Amino acid sequence: MVFHLSRHPDHLTAQHPRVIEDLLGMIQNNQQASVDSIILMLQDFYQNGRASRYLEKLKNLPFFELKTRSRGGQKGGARVYLFLTDDDEAVIINAEIKAGNQPSPQKLEEAAVILRAYRSGVQVTPARKTS
Repeated sequence: MVFHLSRHPDHLTAQHPRVIEDLLGMIQNNQQASVDSIILMLQDFYQNGRASRYLEKLKNLPFFELKTRSRGGQKGGARVYLFLTDDDEAVIINAEIKAGNQPSPQKLEEAAVILRAYRSGVQVTPARKTS
């Protein structure tokens, strides 16, 4: 699976893509277990694509999430939000750690803003290299 890391359309010149900003925030908040879980989920998704054991479609939304099967704690609450392109590539949007089973409305709103920008041609991911 090919990954593209997105930036918010209002912050295209940000130092880091959104998911990296989220991971750095987790590290600053001593949530290394969450970061480790997210890296593991991303590795599995990279290797297995749509067959990843962590990939779940969010109902009635154009987004997917990578979510552990663990319950509770930092590992169980770790999530990554993304959408798939027409080329079957993944645009990784953001990440969070939270209790409960529902995604954060703020993370989903940000995902919607990024998806709308992507669909309207805003370069929210780095330009693809062609050979």
